Amino acid sequence: MKLLYLYILLIFSLSLIPSMNINSMQIYGLDKLAHLLEYFILGVIFKYSIDKIMKSHYCLILCVPLIDEFVIQRFSGRNVDIYDFIFDISGLASGIIIKFIIEKRNPAKD
Repeated sequence: MKLLYLYILLIFSLSLIPSMNINSMQIYGLDKLAHLLEYFILGVIFKYSIDKIMKSHYCLILCVPLIDEFVIQRFSGRNVDIYDFIFDISGLASGIIIKFIIEKRNPAKD
């Protein structure tokens, strides 16, 4: 569970990087790939960290990209892009789904 919180903190820390330091990632959509990968990892860590995931956990984890985009706009001076948010949600869902599939194929032996 600590890893989950630390990773969310890392995401928010990266969101505070000022726009003048991040413009080079805009080339060829690298920023979209970064969003996808960043949230894919979050999805895997989320699914790994929570023993029994309830609907409320999904609602809480979906707040992370919303808060992240708010932090980006409010504190870093960068523009919020709806496509960044879409890639955040896509990466998060992909990470959760892939971790779920792996768990189903390789059930833990008790």
